[in-house]
Amino acid sequence: MKNAILLFGFLFLFTFTSCKSEQEKKAELVTNRYVRFIDSVTQKTTADAAANWSTIEKYFEKQSTELNSTIDDLEDTADFDAKIDSATAKYEAFRHSIWQHKGILKGANLSEK
Repeated sequence: MKNAILLFGFLFLFTFTSCKSEQEKKAELVTNRYVRFIDSVTQKTTADAAANWSTIEKYFEKQSTELNSTIDDLEDTADFDAKIDSATAKYEAFRHSIWQHKGILKGANLSEK
């Protein structure tokens, strides 16, 4: 009887821990997808990225929204914050370089006319 109670308690504890673990697994998956997206975008040449910037920006917003809603469900986000902050800083720096590139292109187009 004691063994049955212990087994039931262990299974209950395992199930409870597993639920939280599922949220963390989803957050890890979404975070890794976000980081991979930013890595792939920042590997493009500035000219290629500038040509497709509106598509890239829309997809970034989609990834960012999904990430934020997933992370908001967790109590402790410290494990994910460093990855997210690093990737976001990388994206912001790349976006700044794209804006500069587009500004240079617009200036060049104006001077040609």
